[in-house]
Amino acid sequence: MADKRWRLLVYLFWCGLAVLIMLAWMQRLLIYHPTKSNDLRAENVEVPQAVVDVHVTTHDNLRLNGWLALAGQKRSAKVPDVTQLLSQGRPLVIIFPGNGGHRAMRQYLLQALGLLGADVMIFDHRGFGDNPGKPTESQLIKDAQAIWKYATEDLKVPPQRIVLYGESLGGGVASRLAGDLGTKGIEPGGLVIQASFDSLVSAGKYHFPILPVSLILIDRFESAKYIAKSKCPILHLHGELDRVVPITLGKRLFQAAPEKSTSGVPKQLVVLPRTNHNDVFGPDLRLVMTALRDFLAGVETRAKVVPKVK
Repeated sequence: MADKRWRLLVYLFWCGLAVLIMLAWMQRLLIYHPTKSNDLRAENVEVPQAVVDVHVTTHDNLRLNGWLALAGQKRSAKVPDVTQLLSQGRPLVIIFPGNGGHRAMRQYLLQALGLLGADVMIFDHRGFGDNPGKPTESQLIKDAQAIWKYATEDLKVPPQRIVLYGESLGGGVASRLAGDLGTKGIEPGGLVIQASFDSLVSAGKYHFPILPVSLILIDRFESAKYIAKSKCPILHLHGELDRVVPITLGKRLFQAAPEKSTSGVPKQLVVLPRTNHNDVFGPDLRLVMTALRDFLAGVETRAKVVPKVK
């Protein structure tokens, strides 16, 4: 009898080990859910403002495709002078999307932010939409750095006018970029976090409580660690009914952020009482738009202040 029990324990051990190995191997299939499309030209975007195609070359020579939506500029057949329009002083919001779909599914973000007077730039992650490559945490972070460089050097937008906007998993990318810039003494115009977590490990433990997530997870997105190093104003939007990323994880991320930016702006958490994960621009739209309007107005005002030369 003891021999049979021993064989059963050994069998269960090897079955459990096989399951863990399979999960470790397949984990990126569980994390990233790209939707592919070869028809994502700017001319097909259905928003009021003008939209142009933009491209960034990554560190490993991939070409990432995205859009730049220009506030106050009506759509026309003529391609606008992007650099001249971006020099007019409006905030530029760079959107880092979540873990699913592609940029055409986020046209509502372009329209909403455009209505608030902000220019908006969005790139799909590598492997999403019409972009080549495969997404991993390290690659997405490097891609974000390339996008920042493109905005500040190629498009010549000053850092104090740039708002990093991270949606869900994109909050991990935006928080990391803000933290990396902070360690270099750079203060972007702001950081907006939408329905994101303190770490992907925490989110994984919530969804898979019986698995040793902290041991097997490769892409960890330790946002709380990096947001603590940021220097910019922070606005956090999170739905109280969120069951994908519970608000408790969002609050942990918010608590890890500095109380104030280097410029003295207190961080702000806006709890959306009727909102789930994927409808932030839904039942509590008025709260969201008011918070974003005030936040962007502050970015624009501070960007106009010329530092005194000592």
